[in-house]
Amino acid sequence: MHATATGRLTFVRLYSGALGKGDTVLDAGTRRRERVARILRVQADRHEEVDRAVAGDIVALVGPKSARVGATLCAPEAPVLLEPPVVADPVVSVAVEPRANADSERLGAALARLVDEDSSLVVRTDSETGQTLLSGLGELHLEVAVEKIRRERGIEVTVGRPQVAYRETVLRGVSGFTYRHAKQDGGSGQWAHIVFDVEPLVAADPGAPGMEFGSKVVGGRVPAEFVRAVEAGCRDALATGPLGGHPVTGVRITLTDGMTHSNDSSELAFRTAARLGLRDALRASVMQVLEPVTEITVTVSDEFVGAVLGDLAARRGRISGSVARTGFVLVTAAVPLAEVFGYATRLRSRTQGRGTFTTRPLGYAPAPSR
Repeated sequence: MHATATGRLTFVRLYSGALGKGDTVLDAGTRRRERVARILRVQADRHEEVDRAVAGDIVALVGPKSARVGATLCAPEAPVLLEPPVVADPVVSVAVEPRANADSERLGAALARLVDEDSSLVVRTDSETGQTLLSGLGELHLEVAVEKIRRERGIEVTVGRPQVAYRETVLRGVSGFTYRHAKQDGGSGQWAHIVFDVEPLVAADPGAPGMEFGSKVVGGRVPAEFVRAVEAGCRDALATGPLGGHPVTGVRITLTDGMTHSNDSSELAFRTAARLGLRDALRASVMQVLEPVTEITVTVSDEFVGAVLGDLAARRGRISGSVARTGFVLVTAAVPLAEVFGYATRLRSRTQGRGTFTTRPLGYAPAPSR
């Protein structure tokens, strides 16, 4: 989706059949009907109106108002739902704020529009600092988004240094960790007693979101509704880890035992016990910080290969391969995302402006102890 002088444009690709001006289409996900008022072929900043588009065409539609990125538009009489695109989790965040306080509402609207157009962008407010954080897939991704706000919305914004989305994980957990929550402040109190194990959860990508919860409680010592409350409390606790307040991932939690009170036990009590107990258990575990890693592919002339390899090594990069072509070399390396900031400028200076590179998220890896 994109807003222009012609109105709100919805870019679509036709996989089957044909689409005509004035047709009504069905959003298969929301079950809403939309009317196609105009069909445009877009070439850079030029729009050419057409009456019909066929399978294989990529066109812009004027008319649909509620369709979102990844939606399937189909004929109302033949509904079909295509698998939506997979969006990678954001790994870089910057703080954005308007230079003039009067532009606060306009900036909020502009950020909402950006997220509407690009589902790989995320906007949130930091609960501790009150800052508005814009998160994306890389430094360049965020630079383009901010420049779009400045150019199209005319809003001058101040951008803080990018922050990397670190994670924490468990290297060695604890077994039989016991926590009792008892609170009495008049009237019905809160009472819950739980025993649980914490251990690492091995995954292909250690930084991928992951918590596996299970229960081995027998004899009804902890009712099913309280077990669900324990799981919810564990998820609450994993939002902030003990090392640096980063989200905790790659952990398996098993509830092994527990006790209830005839009057004071409740779902809230068990959820609170799980949240506070798991935080204590993580402090008693051996934890490790994970950092996002990106794969960089650098295209550089033969004469500058040595300078590029040295710079990548200085950025803690691990060279995974190089391919020689006529007059230039493709170097591939895995580099921590925190070391990639400012690399475009550094590469230009070391290659006399002739080096180029591309990046893609690679996953997470253990961060240095510092």
